[in-house]
Amino acid sequence: MEGKRAIDRVTPQMLVGDLIEQFPFLIEELGNFNPHSMALRDPMMRQMMARVATLEMAAMRGGVRVEEMMQFIAGAVQRHTGRIMMVDGPQVEGVSPERLDAFRRIMQELHAGGNLEDAQRKFAELVKQSLPGEIAEMEQHLIKEGIPVTEIKRMCDVHLQVVSPSLQQESYDVAPGHPVHSFVSENRLIEQLVERLRGIFVAAGGVPRPDSHAELWRELEAYVTKLWEIDKHYLRKEHQLFSHLERYGFTGPSTVMWGIHDDIRAELKQIRAAVSESRAEFVSARLPQLLDAVLSMVQKEERILFPTALKLLKDEDWETIAGSEKEIGYIEGFVPRVSRATAATSGGGQVGGLLEMNVGSLTLDQVNLILTHLPVELSFVDEKDEVRFYSNQAHKIFARTPDAIGRKVQNCHPPKSVHLVTQILSEFRAGQRDVAEFWIQMHGMFVHIRYFAVRDSNGKYRGSLEVVQDVAAIRGLEGERRLLAEQG
Repeated sequence: MEGKRAIDRVTPQMLVGDLIEQFPFLIEELGNFNPHSMALRDPMMRQMMARVATLEMAAMRGGVRVEEMMQFIAGAVQRHTGRIMMVDGPQVEGVSPERLDAFRRIMQELHAGGNLEDAQRKFAELVKQSLPGEIAEMEQHLIKEGIPVTEIKRMCDVHLQVVSPSLQQESYDVAPGHPVHSFVSENRLIEQLVERLRGIFVAAGGVPRPDSHAELWRELEAYVTKLWEIDKHYLRKEHQLFSHLERYGFTGPSTVMWGIHDDIRAELKQIRAAVSESRAEFVSARLPQLLDAVLSMVQKEERILFPTALKLLKDEDWETIAGSEKEIGYIEGFVPRVSRATAATSGGGQVGGLLEMNVGSLTLDQVNLILTHLPVELSFVDEKDEVRFYSNQAHKIFARTPDAIGRKVQNCHPPKSVHLVTQILSEFRAGQRDVAEFWIQMHGMFVHIRYFAVRDSNGKYRGSLEVVQDVAAIRGLEGERRLLAEQG
């Protein structure tokens, strides 16, 4: 591309033509991203559009947010070429450009192998007049600039080492029943579990062993099992708190934190298996590091996440979160106080009146009863990738709360699987696929997961239906049964 500077930044005002001239593969990629962009595949239409249409105009025409389109383009360029594109975003509120630049330099120097003590000194000077929530805003800005989430995640623990000496423990002026009060109360229980597990190593004089420290080993097994309760704490963050923060444009640090949750879960799963198999050396080598990671997450929550959430979220957001917390539950040992929020109702709107179905008619109450009595869990995502419905059975295989409604489905999945969700929806939208099918084994279940493209009578894509079912019992069926079996 002689005479033209290589594009290294994606902006809303960028011409579509300049992008596809340098990256021709975007013609196909953008068509998969949004049906309106398929016009680029026609040479005549491409010639007409490319020189006048900006990304902002293209996004508006396609009914998507320009930020989503820019992030998609940056991801496509990285997949095809390995290059990291910067992505312009709105100015982060509450932080001066000078302070942001200084913060960025400190973090980048540290990430490049700079001296930790020097970074601590510079950072301590920088944050004397800063609020804890600004740290999260910095992470948000770095991600919007195009630094991959994986890099931010890898930097995160070092980041906290720099932050810790400079910030005092945050105090929260929230009443019992407020979600932040519940999260912080659970953190105290988490810290107690960590200290008890560490105390077992001290009592054993180093490495506890199931043969020579039988009582301590049983205690260790009990506390490691209790530590898995942390999953409820993380699930409420992922499906409730993060959901509301996204509505205020706060997504980057949430994504980083979700990735760390998954790392902790995966490590804890391995350690639980090792404890049950009496593999003392594995447990002794891995458990102390896991406990450090768990406490580090407590610090990230209380010094970064919660101050930011309290600054951004409104009273009605907190009441909605509190009203649906029981959908996931709390860490064992914590009993929430009654909050101002009313409990989520199980109703589904009007009871009377008939809905004309494809065949027959039902009341809305009957529709809800049928959907919640199905032996499968259903969820529906519309053509804009927004969650519109889930069937809300009493016992769910995967955690879901009302906070998911209206949320982008990509944000409802762990960071490590977002690329797969995006691929499925892109292929559904482009008509390249109608079904995607997976199966996994977890907690004694054999979970069958299927996604179906939903199209209207004209073949237009209207969304995606997810169907989830535990088929462990079905897989074990043999022979025939033609008579009614005894209950029991």
